[in-house]
Amino acid sequence: MPKVIRLCLIGSLHATCYLWLIPQVILPRFGATGSKVAGVCAVTLSLILVTLMFRGKKS
Repeated sequence: MPKVIRLCLIGSLHATCYLWLIPQVILPRFGATGSKVAGVCAVTLSLILVTLMFRGKKS
């Protein structure tokens, strides 16, 4: 169950980032370059979190 909650939190992070943060805050202030950097950071962060979540613990 905690994996489902973590996936939901990652999804809400992306929704917040792509629907509010980038168009309303980053794009007017930093332009297209800032939007690309924010998108790459969000995708990289989520890939790292999902990889760590599904990788099995090694003894």
